[in-house]
Amino acid sequence: MKFLRTNFKKILAVLGMGCILMTTSGCSKKAECNIETYHAHRYVNDKKMVRYIDQEYVSYEGYTREDEYIALDEADKKLYRYLDDRNLLRIDDNIELIQADQAENQNFMEYRYSYSSVIFLPIRAGKTSIIVPFRRTRYNWTRDENHENLTGETRLCGYYYTSYKIEVDEYGKYVLIPCQDHEDIISHKDEFPYIKEDYYQVIDITNNQEASYEDVVEDTREENSKEGTSKVLKLEEKRA
Repeated sequence: MKFLRTNFKKILAVLGMGCILMTTSGCSKKAECNIETYHAHRYVNDKKMVRYIDQEYVSYEGYTREDEYIALDEADKKLYRYLDDRNLLRIDDNIELIQADQAENQNFMEYRYSYSSVIFLPIRAGKTSIIVPFRRTRYNWTRDENHENLTGETRLCGYYYTSYKIEVDEYGKYVLIPCQDHEDIISHKDEFPYIKEDYYQVIDITNNQEASYEDVVEDTREENSKEGTSKVLKLEEKRA
Protein backbone atom coordinates (compact mmCIF):
# COMPACT_ATOMS: atom_id res chain seq x y z
CA MET A 1 0.00 0.00 0.00
CA LYS A 2 2.89 2.33 0.76
CA PHE A 3 4.21 1.68 -2.74
CA LEU A 4 0.83 2.58 -4.26
CA ARG A 5 0.54 5.78 -2.21
CA THR A 6 4.04 6.85 -3.22
CA ASN A 7 3.39 6.27 -6.91
CA PHE A 8 0.02 8.02 -6.70
CA LYS A 9 1.78 11.10 -5.31
CA LYS A 10 4.30 10.94 -8.14
CA ILE A 11 1.50 10.75 -10.69
CA LEU A 12 -0.19 13.82 -9.17
CA ALA A 13 3.12 15.68 -9.23
CA VAL A 14 3.62 14.85 -12.92
CA LEU A 15 0.09 15.96 -13.76
CA GLY A 16 0.62 19.19 -11.86
CA MET A 17 3.85 19.85 -13.73
CA GLY A 18 2.05 19.19 -16.99
CA CYS A 19 -0.56 21.81 -16.13
CA ILE A 20 2.21 24.31 -15.40
CA LEU A 21 3.89 23.57 -18.73
CA MET A 22 0.59 23.95 -20.59
CA THR A 23 -0.03 27.30 -18.94
CA THR A 24 3.41 28.66 -19.74
CA SER A 25 3.37 27.36 -23.32
CA GLY A 26 0.37 29.39 -24.45
CA CYS A 27 -2.75 28.01 -22.74
CA SER A 28 -4.68 30.62 -20.79
CA LYS A 29 -7.63 30.82 -18.49
CA LYS A 30 -11.11 31.10 -19.90
CA ALA A 31 -12.76 34.51 -20.13
CA GLU A 32 -16.30 35.16 -19.02
CA CYS A 33 -18.80 35.41 -21.84
CA ASN A 34 -22.61 35.52 -21.68
CA ILE A 35 -23.21 35.60 -25.43
CA GLU A 36 -25.43 32.63 -26.27
CA THR A 37 -25.29 32.71 -30.05
CA TYR A 38 -22.31 31.47 -32.02
CA HIS A 39 -19.74 34.24 -32.41
CA ALA A 40 -16.07 35.14 -32.76
CA HIS A 41 -14.34 37.61 -30.47
CA ARG A 42 -11.94 40.31 -31.56
CA TYR A 43 -8.34 39.51 -30.55
CA VAL A 44 -5.45 42.00 -30.81
CA ASN A 45 -1.70 41.45 -30.46
CA ASP A 46 1.17 43.82 -29.54
CA LYS A 47 1.48 44.91 -33.18
CA LYS A 48 -2.20 45.95 -33.13
CA MET A 49 -3.04 43.22 -35.61
CA VAL A 50 -6.63 42.01 -35.37
CA ARG A 51 -8.06 38.50 -35.62
CA TYR A 52 -11.60 37.28 -34.99
CA ILE A 53 -11.45 33.90 -33.29
CA ASP A 54 -14.21 31.70 -31.88
CA GLN A 55 -12.35 31.17 -28.61
CA GLU A 56 -13.06 32.33 -25.07
CA TYR A 57 -9.53 32.57 -23.71
CA VAL A 58 -8.25 35.76 -22.11
CA SER A 59 -5.14 35.47 -24.31
CA TYR A 60 -4.60 33.17 -27.25
CA GLU A 61 -1.38 32.62 -29.25
CA GLY A 62 -0.04 36.09 -28.47
CA TYR A 63 -3.41 37.83 -28.94
CA THR A 64 -5.59 39.34 -26.21
CA ARG A 65 -9.36 38.96 -26.31
CA GLU A 66 -11.60 42.01 -26.37
CA ASP A 67 -15.34 42.27 -25.70
CA GLU A 68 -16.12 43.19 -29.30
CA TYR A 69 -17.39 40.28 -31.37
CA ILE A 70 -19.12 39.35 -34.60
CA ALA A 71 -22.11 37.03 -34.81
CA LEU A 72 -21.64 33.94 -36.95
CA ASP A 73 -24.03 31.31 -38.18
CA GLU A 74 -23.36 27.61 -38.01
CA ALA A 75 -22.06 27.54 -41.58
CA ASP A 76 -19.24 29.91 -40.60
CA LYS A 77 -17.88 27.61 -37.91
CA LYS A 78 -15.81 25.46 -40.27
CA LEU A 79 -14.37 28.52 -42.03
CA TYR A 80 -13.35 30.29 -38.82
CA ARG A 81 -11.75 27.16 -37.46
CA TYR A 82 -9.76 26.99 -40.71
CA LEU A 83 -8.73 30.65 -40.34
CA ASP A 84 -7.64 29.94 -36.79
CA ASP A 85 -5.63 26.85 -37.77
CA ARG A 86 -3.83 28.76 -40.55
CA ASN A 87 -3.31 31.94 -38.48
CA LEU A 88 -5.13 34.00 -41.09
CA LEU A 89 -6.32 37.58 -40.58
CA ARG A 90 -8.73 39.61 -42.66
CA ILE A 91 -7.29 42.52 -44.60
CA ASP A 92 -10.42 44.56 -43.88
CA ASP A 93 -9.76 44.24 -40.13
CA ASN A 94 -6.18 45.54 -40.55
CA ILE A 95 -6.47 48.14 -43.31
CA GLU A 96 -4.83 51.05 -41.45
CA LEU A 97 -1.90 48.91 -40.30
CA ILE A 98 -1.31 47.57 -43.82
CA GLN A 99 -1.49 51.05 -45.33
CA ALA A 100 1.07 52.32 -42.81
CA ASP A 101 3.41 49.41 -43.58
CA GLN A 102 3.13 49.91 -47.33
CA ALA A 103 3.79 53.65 -46.99
CA GLU A 104 6.92 52.98 -44.95
CA ASN A 105 8.25 50.06 -47.00
CA GLN A 106 9.91 51.89 -49.86
CA ASN A 107 12.52 50.42 -52.20
CA PHE A 108 16.12 50.82 -51.04
CA MET A 109 19.67 50.20 -52.23
CA GLU A 110 22.06 47.82 -50.48
CA TYR A 111 25.84 47.67 -50.75
CA ARG A 112 28.01 44.57 -50.48
CA TYR A 113 30.99 44.64 -48.16
CA SER A 114 33.70 42.21 -47.04
CA TYR A 115 35.27 41.43 -43.70
CA SER A 116 37.62 38.80 -42.32
CA SER A 117 37.16 36.20 -39.63
CA VAL A 118 39.55 33.62 -38.21
CA ILE A 119 38.89 30.04 -37.15
CA PHE A 120 41.38 27.59 -35.66
CA LEU A 121 41.68 24.05 -36.98
CA PRO A 122 44.20 21.24 -36.43
CA ILE A 123 46.74 20.56 -39.19
CA ARG A 124 48.54 17.23 -39.28
CA ALA A 125 51.79 16.43 -41.10
CA GLY A 126 53.29 13.07 -40.37
CA LYS A 127 53.04 12.36 -36.65
CA THR A 128 52.81 16.02 -35.68
CA SER A 129 49.72 18.23 -35.49
CA ILE A 130 49.29 21.82 -34.44
CA ILE A 131 46.40 24.27 -34.30
CA VAL A 132 46.61 26.72 -37.19
CA PRO A 133 44.54 29.88 -37.73
CA PHE A 134 42.49 29.96 -40.93
CA ARG A 135 41.50 33.30 -42.36
CA ARG A 136 38.14 33.54 -44.04
CA THR A 137 36.78 36.43 -46.07
CA ARG A 138 33.08 36.98 -45.55
CA TYR A 139 30.57 39.10 -47.46
CA ASN A 140 27.29 40.67 -46.45
CA TRP A 141 24.98 43.57 -47.34
CA THR A 142 24.36 46.96 -45.74
CA ARG A 143 22.22 50.03 -46.43
CA ASP A 144 25.14 52.24 -45.41
CA GLU A 145 26.77 53.51 -48.61
CA ASN A 146 29.79 54.66 -46.57
CA HIS A 147 30.39 51.28 -44.92
CA GLU A 148 33.99 50.04 -44.74
CA ASN A 149 35.35 47.56 -47.30
CA LEU A 150 32.62 47.99 -49.89
CA THR A 151 33.08 45.76 -52.94
CA GLY A 152 31.31 48.03 -55.41
CA GLU A 153 28.39 45.59 -55.85
CA THR A 154 24.88 46.94 -55.24
CA ARG A 155 21.36 45.60 -55.36
CA LEU A 156 17.92 47.20 -55.33
CA CYS A 157 15.61 45.76 -52.67
CA GLY A 158 11.89 46.07 -52.15
CA TYR A 159 8.95 44.36 -50.51
CA TYR A 160 6.61 41.67 -51.71
CA TYR A 161 3.23 41.29 -50.02
CA THR A 162 1.28 38.05 -49.87
CA SER A 163 -2.46 37.72 -49.46
CA TYR A 164 -4.70 34.67 -49.78
CA LYS A 165 -8.07 33.44 -50.86
CA ILE A 166 -9.82 30.25 -49.80
CA GLU A 167 -11.48 27.92 -52.25
CA VAL A 168 -13.25 24.61 -51.80
CA ASP A 169 -11.88 21.65 -53.76
CA GLU A 170 -13.80 18.72 -55.25
CA TYR A 171 -13.65 16.90 -51.92
CA GLY A 172 -15.17 19.76 -49.98
CA LYS A 173 -11.88 20.75 -48.34
CA TYR A 174 -10.53 24.26 -48.10
CA VAL A 175 -7.55 25.18 -50.28
CA LEU A 176 -5.39 28.23 -49.55
CA ILE A 177 -4.32 30.12 -52.69
CA PRO A 178 -1.67 32.88 -52.40
CA CYS A 179 -1.33 36.11 -54.35
CA GLN A 180 1.94 38.08 -54.41
CA ASP A 181 2.25 41.75 -55.27
CA HIS A 182 5.28 44.01 -55.25
CA GLU A 183 3.52 47.18 -54.14
CA ASP A 184 0.03 46.63 -52.83
CA ILE A 185 -2.32 43.93 -51.57
CA ILE A 186 -5.25 46.12 -50.59
CA SER A 187 -6.22 46.46 -54.25
CA HIS A 188 -6.67 42.65 -54.35
CA LYS A 189 -8.55 42.31 -51.06
CA ASP A 190 -11.93 41.55 -52.63
CA GLU A 191 -10.53 38.43 -54.28
CA PHE A 192 -7.73 37.70 -51.79
CA PRO A 193 -9.11 38.93 -48.44
CA TYR A 194 -6.70 37.24 -45.98
CA ILE A 195 -3.13 37.73 -44.77
CA LYS A 196 -0.82 36.11 -42.25
CA GLU A 197 0.94 38.02 -39.50
CA ASP A 198 4.20 38.08 -41.48
CA TYR A 199 2.63 39.13 -44.74
CA TYR A 200 5.60 40.71 -46.50
CA GLN A 201 9.25 39.94 -47.14
CA VAL A 202 12.29 41.76 -48.52
CA ILE A 203 13.07 40.90 -52.13
CA ASP A 204 16.27 41.41 -54.10
CA ILE A 205 14.72 43.11 -57.13
CA THR A 206 18.00 43.32 -59.03
CA ASN A 207 18.39 39.52 -59.08
CA ASN A 208 14.68 38.68 -58.79
CA GLN A 209 15.02 36.55 -55.66
CA GLU A 210 14.49 36.68 -51.92
CA ALA A 211 17.08 38.92 -50.28
CA SER A 212 19.48 36.79 -48.26
CA TYR A 213 21.36 38.26 -45.32
CA GLU A 214 23.40 35.21 -44.36
CA ASP A 215 27.13 35.64 -44.60
CA VAL A 216 28.68 34.41 -47.82
CA VAL A 217 32.04 32.82 -47.09
CA GLU A 218 35.04 32.74 -49.40
CA ASP A 219 37.05 29.89 -47.91
CA THR A 220 40.83 30.34 -48.06
CA ARG A 221 41.43 27.05 -46.29
CA GLU A 222 43.63 25.56 -49.04
CA GLU A 223 46.02 28.51 -48.96
CA ASN A 224 46.14 28.47 -45.18
CA SER A 225 46.52 24.70 -45.10
CA LYS A 226 49.68 24.93 -47.22
CA GLU A 227 50.99 27.61 -44.91
CA GLY A 228 50.11 25.55 -41.84
CA THR A 229 51.67 22.40 -43.29
CA SER A 230 54.82 24.35 -44.05
CA LYS A 231 54.99 25.46 -40.43
CA VAL A 232 54.59 21.87 -39.23
CA LEU A 233 57.34 20.63 -41.57
CA LYS A 234 59.69 23.37 -40.42
CA LEU A 235 58.88 22.43 -36.83
CA GLU A 236 59.75 18.80 -37.53
CA GLU A 237 63.00 19.85 -39.26
CA LYS A 238 64.05 21.76 -36.15
CA ARG A 239 63.28 18.72 -33.94
CA ALA A 240 65.30 16.49 -36.24
